[in-house]
Parts: sequence; C-alpha cells; structure tokens
Amino acid sequence: MQPPVLVTAPTARVVELSAMKAHLRVDYDDEDTLITALEAAAVAHFDGWRGIMGRAIMPQTWSQEFSGWGRHKLLLPDASGVSAVGILDGVESPVIETDIEVSTTIGGQYVTVSGGDADAVRITYETALPAEQLPAVQMAVKLLVGHWYENREAATETALSAAPMAVQALIAPLRLVTV
Repeated sequence: MQPPVLVTAPTARVVELSAMKAHLRVDYDDEDTLITALEAAAVAHFDGWRGIMGRAIMPQTWSQEFSGWGRHKLLLPDASGVSAVGILDGVESPVIETDIEVSTTIGGQYVTVSGGDADAVRITYETALPAEQLPAVQMAVKLLVGHWYENREAATETALSAAPMAVQALIAPLRLVTV
C-alpha cells in the first residue's frame, strides 16, 4: 500500500482572515501576511493523513494505490465520492460503480473493489471533517495561532511553554484512532 496522495487541495480556509484577526484583536492590515502564514502552519499541523488529527478538515480529494483487487483500508476517514481505476501494464481502466463497496467499521473505513485483470487499483475519494466537528477545529486553530502570534521567538521563556491545553482538549476527540 502506498501512502495517500493529495489530488485536490482544499479551496476554503479553516478560519477566515477577518475571524482570525478578530480573535487576535488586530484591527490593522500590517500583519495580515504573518497571520495568514500562522493560520496555514496551524492547519498543516492538524490536517491530512500526516497531520496530528490524521484526517482532512476542509473538503479535499485524495487517492491511494493498492496492489490488486480486494478490501482496502483508507488512511483518511469520512470518505465520499469514491471512484477507482484498475491498472494493468500501466494502462488505467475505470471500475464501474457497482463494483465499489464502501464500509465503515470500528477499525476504519474500507473500500472493496473488484473488476477485470489488474496489477494495481487506485482509489480516489473526497474527504472532509463532518460539519458539526468543524467549530472545534476552528477554535483550536485560533488558539494555536494566538499562542504563536504572542510568542514569536523560540528563545524566550514564555515561548518555551506548551501550546494552550485547550488546543489538545479540542483536537483529542477528533483524532483518527486506528486499531
């Protein structure tokens, strides 16, 4: 199994600049570039299969390649819009929709695919955090950016303190736990 590959990045921001500036109590534009960079870094810390949450926050498309047909575990949960192609001697052939079955268990989300001759199968899917969980991530991003904004230098005593405990409290229930 290959690691997932990001096909289409999210187009929406997790926290809009105006909301981030309101949280930071910044009412001028001089630091927009810094605030935007801090927000992007916080989102990168949480988002995707390499992020600490192990799942996508905003809508995005990923693909995973597996050797052959069968039941394959997706490394990112909350999959929808699943499609697949069989690959034989480097040539791709689409899998018909009726040969794709998505199932969710305690151990994760699985896709079972079948079809004709193939050396490999590539599964492509859309994923995003359920809407009811997004406010917790938005607040965690705001808190982390606020911490970084106030403690910009790594060599100060304050900057050496841990990020706010509330960030971990907000993110912990949303983390993907694999069995």
